[in-house]
Amino acid sequence: MKVEAEEATSARDRREDVPVTSAQRVGDRDQAALAVQEAHATADRLGAGPVAAEAAAPARRARLGLASAATGAPPEAAAPADELARFGLTDRERDVLALLAAGKSNPEIARALFISAKTASVHVSNIMAKLGVRRRGEAAAVAHRLGLSGPAST
Repeated sequence: MKVEAEEATSARDRREDVPVTSAQRVGDRDQAALAVQEAHATADRLGAGPVAAEAAAPARRARLGLASAATGAPPEAAAPADELARFGLTDRERDVLALLAAGKSNPEIARALFISAKTASVHVSNIMAKLGVRRRGEAAAVAHRLGLSGPAST
């Protein structure tokens, strides 16, 4: 399997119409972040909102920061909006975490957010994985320690 993947990568690298940099081959995160930041900044500067959103999508998936359009500051210089930002929780996961931190069960979370208990369970599992904890109580402790208040208003 590994040999096939290497052969496919080598074949893709040889194609002239798809240039592949060494950073892409080895998975250089810094180089990828720079490329995404440049694409986003250019689209933002040109007022191309949909293109900027498309450039921001891979940055969100890979948890790469984007430079602020207003300040032009690199992502390292921009402070996260809050301590939980570094975990990459979605808005819905933040809502679930706030309820979990308040001691709610999965069915109670589901009723509060108008979702199924199974969906609440999936959210709780994803939250625990992102926070790197094994128990609900540990996730609640992280939320309290980082100052998470009630569910975000939508």
